[in-house]
Amino acid sequence: MTAPGNHLPNTDFWGSPETLLAHLPRPWAVVADQRVLRLHPKLRPLLAQAALPPVEIRAGEAAKSVACFERLAKQLQGLPRGATLLALGGGTVGDVCTVLAHTLKRGMRLWHWPTTLLAATDSSVGGKGALNLGGVKNALGAFHYPQGGLLCMELFGTLTAAQKQEGWCEAWKMATCLSRPLFEAWARGLPEEGEFICQARQMKAQVCEEDPYELSGRRAVLNFGHSFGHVIESLSGYRIRHGQAVGMGLWCALDVGRSRGITPPSLAQEVEEVWTRAQLPSREALARALAGAEDSAVLRLLLADKKNQSAQTLRMVLLKALGEVELCEVAFEEWRPLAQCWRKGEKP
Repeated sequence: MTAPGNHLPNTDFWGSPETLLAHLPRPWAVVADQRVLRLHPKLRPLLAQAALPPVEIRAGEAAKSVACFERLAKQLQGLPRGATLLALGGGTVGDVCTVLAHTLKRGMRLWHWPTTLLAATDSSVGGKGALNLGGVKNALGAFHYPQGGLLCMELFGTLTAAQKQEGWCEAWKMATCLSRPLFEAWARGLPEEGEFICQARQMKAQVCEEDPYELSGRRAVLNFGHSFGHVIESLSGYRIRHGQAVGMGLWCALDVGRSRGITPPSLAQEVEEVWTRAQLPSREALARALAGAEDSAVLRLLLADKKNQSAQTLRMVLLKALGEVELCEVAFEEWRPLAQCWRKGEKP
């Protein structure tokens, strides 16, 4: 077992629920999304193998509160230090379990069993976990790489169209800023869902391998669309899903890049057309999300963004070419005129 927080390569196991749990080192305990257990009743008897009864949690941003974290820690404190913690659910369950695994007993083994397309394509890869604090998303967090990931296609069969869209948004984000060949291939037609998930996980794992702790700046590419995405998510009181908010934030990043002269207009047009065909959230959805939001409220949330290094500028990932980005410091005066267009659903 490596020290808590050490980088580990991404290791995935695919199969049925009956076969996947055999991969877990014992003893293990599970924090599970209660809705997943309700939708997939065959899971509950399988989880009886755990050292403790399943700790059930209601997924959503409330799961990432300090109060929820404390409750889970108390329920799991009977585990020995060498135990394994399994996160069964979507991104919010994975986030809080990552912080738990990093801190409980000064660190224990972590495994992810993602049950949403967003978690499968993105959040369960890369070792990042976070809690929200005072209305600010991901204000507290840790790196704690999982020893393995469990993937089961049948669990994705109960996802709604909105839940699937979340995963598509994050995957398209990565294809746009990391891989021209994959972007062009997906634009011609998406592969079957399992292959789509594999390709997205491989993209993210490669970036995290190059910059496991966000020290070199390489991993910042994954924040494409997130600056305004997190603002939109927070403004909605987390009623807008994370992946969908990122999808809206992608329009903002594209517009800032075009305004800056970094994103060529022809490239922006090509990307917009592909994103629209892929049914990512529209500019109209962005307008609805920002309706009534004062610049001062947006500015407050942007200033709280952990990615920023200055109180005068916003650190943004802007697209130079398919698969190539530039990290820029954007003055607040630069995005304010664009925000007027976003509220109207117009392209600047």
